[in-house]
Amino acid sequence: MNRMLKSFVFSSLILFGMSSLASTTCTTNRCDNCCDTCCNVCCDNVCGGGYPCFIPRPQSWNAARELVGWQQFINKFDMEDMYGAFYITPEYTRSFNSCELAGYLFGADYHQNGNKLTISGIAKGWSTPVARGEHEWFADYFGLPANFVSEVTFCPKISNFIVDFSFYAGGKGMAENCFFKLHAPLVHTRWKLGMKEVIVTKGSLTGPSQYMSKEGIEVKDLAETFADSMVNGKFTFGDMTEELKYTKINDDCCKRTKTAFADIELALGWNFIQEEDAHLGLMIRASFPTGGKRCCDYLFAPVVGNGGHYELGGGLTSSAKLWTSDDEEKSFWFYLDANIMHLFKRKLWRTFELIDKPNSRYMLVMEMKKPVEDLYAGPDGGPYTAPGYQYQGTLHPLANITTCCTDVSIKVMGEVAAKLTWNHRNWSFDLGYNAWGRTGEKVCTAFCIEENKYALKGDAYIYGQEDGGTTIVGLSGTQSKADIHGGTSIPENQPLNQINWGTNFGVDNPQLAWLDSGGATALVKGASQMNTSLEPKFLSSQDLETCPTPAALSHKVFAHVSYAWKEDVQDDNGWIPYLGFGGEAEFSAKTDGNYSALSQWGVWVKGGYAFS
Repeated sequence: MNRMLKSFVFSSLILFGMSSLASTTCTTNRCDNCCDTCCNVCCDNVCGGGYPCFIPRPQSWNAARELVGWQQFINKFDMEDMYGAFYITPEYTRSFNSCELAGYLFGADYHQNGNKLTISGIAKGWSTPVARGEHEWFADYFGLPANFVSEVTFCPKISNFIVDFSFYAGGKGMAENCFFKLHAPLVHTRWKLGMKEVIVTKGSLTGPSQYMSKEGIEVKDLAETFADSMVNGKFTFGDMTEELKYTKINDDCCKRTKTAFADIELALGWNFIQEEDAHLGLMIRASFPTGGKRCCDYLFAPVVGNGGHYELGGGLTSSAKLWTSDDEEKSFWFYLDANIMHLFKRKLWRTFELIDKPNSRYMLVMEMKKPVEDLYAGPDGGPYTAPGYQYQGTLHPLANITTCCTDVSIKVMGEVAAKLTWNHRNWSFDLGYNAWGRTGEKVCTAFCIEENKYALKGDAYIYGQEDGGTTIVGLSGTQSKADIHGGTSIPENQPLNQINWGTNFGVDNPQLAWLDSGGATALVKGASQMNTSLEPKFLSSQDLETCPTPAALSHKVFAHVSYAWKEDVQDDNGWIPYLGFGGEAEFSAKTDGNYSALSQWGVWVKGGYAFS
């Protein structure tokens, strides 16, 4: 027995050591390294649309898989010597109901648009212009031609291959009716977003000058498809010379993978009722986040464990014999286990969106500067005033400036599993139900955005040209009311040809733009004098919506069949092997208007040894 305990301690150290060496395809420096940051306020508000972060039920949280198959070897009655059991359980799980998950990631723009994203440019229809729909994403943000239209669907899937290691010990060497458990699942997870795009109208228009850069952008230098623009965030165009760094979208063939030990859990408990036909006990549980923190480089980034939190809480274990046959070869039992934990605050990377602007992470922002050169604003006849700031020649994806290190915690995560077990000699048959849930994250709003530096571009022109000349000047025109669907130059439900887009009349605080302080030379687009903002409206950290992952709830049914070689193989040392197989089906419930848990099925083989 002492040799066995030494082997167990050694194996435990190996598990902890291996967890630090577990592999991952995440390479961004915004995964596990998190700086100190000053927080403004902690929020648990619900995001207005698609969520930029999905964290499913941790692979280590599965009371159903833990409860089945070994119940007759743990929490035993009247044991004077040390006893226990351990198991190894390989399991494969795979998600289903992909539309639920796609709706979670993209919100109403997806599930209220026929379960697809529509990407369309400002000149949709062009030769026969048509109005853009309310849920259509603005193609211009992605470097696509102005008359481009496509429809994009997603079939996100998550699969896990888990090898679950668990150990239980009780009896001699511990206080009466006390027990110890260790749980360490090794996980290889694969996440595939499954993006497919159908081109409705292939873009054919050159990018106009003064819109995304001083010069026009040839069609060959624009993206051909939404996928070309978004996949892996490598595409740049015009003044947007910085690649998308965060919440990138991977293509249909690409799977993001991660391998690590999920949260390693320890439990110390006491059965204050421990009889031959029943038991009832409580335990203290602690969990260590060996799966690492979630990477934020991809929208659908793989997660092992709970995403990086330490956990502390408690649990309940119980059983009762409902019936036994006269020869005691058959029996019917009821089992119930429950766990509840608090997930402590950790500094994690999160991508923030703008308040009331779902999916705004993919919008474009302008970088502004001062002092202002060769730009004045005012009505014809004056007075003419230089704005405080003007565009300085660089566009950024919003996600690049709103991805911050911040404090994240979860108040409560819990689950309950109940099962009925039929025992017949060496056979046992389990059938049960499991419920899992967690409260939403509390996320501190970080001061991500440098004040008076960034502003929303929308569909505004960013440069003005000297009337009758060649001088091109950065404007100060911002569109604070723009969103992922477009800017404010095009009135709702109107096609492009009904307005003079080049005048920039949709900018904030519009005034006519001039090259000089005397109003002698206008700044124009073509033959039309342009407007600029006096003053521009900037983004600030107060504009950020935390978009914490919302509360989640799921329901599961499970079954298991097991056989123990009690009489056939038991040796003098009291070792009893057991082996079984089972499966589960889990269904996400709707919380806060979203299916925030993962609907998935799983199958496993569970085998191990009991000793006494």
